Amino acid sequence: MSITRITTVARTLTLAAIIGVSALGAATVANAQPATSMSSQDVTFLEGMADEGITFTTPDAGVELAQHICGEFGSGASFEEVAAEGLEHSSLSAYDVGYVIGGSVAVYCPWYTDELPA
Repeated sequence: MSITRITTVARTLTLAAIIGVSALGAATVANAQPATSMSSQDVTFLEGMADEGITFTTPDAGVELAQHICGEFGSGASFEEVAAEGLEHSSLSAYDVGYVIGGSVAVYCPWYTDELPA
């Protein structure tokens, strides 16, 4: 991968993470209507992803991914490490990976917002 490609991917991931935090961080969890087994946080996250065109094989898979992302930050992983894992283990674009990371942090673990690029 060339330096230009790496820089472009990094910028795309950063932009998408910021947008994900902004979009989902502003969502009012109290207004979300939970499905039968979904918490209001889960509904907020999944609806935010769907609004961006990001879907998961099942709602539970999406929630588990978001919680995994928070767990990775909790284990000391950097944004770059979490993003690299997302790019390696999914078919999502760099933008989508960044958006999922930003949305996950905004909804499930906002205390890790400082881990995201500014």
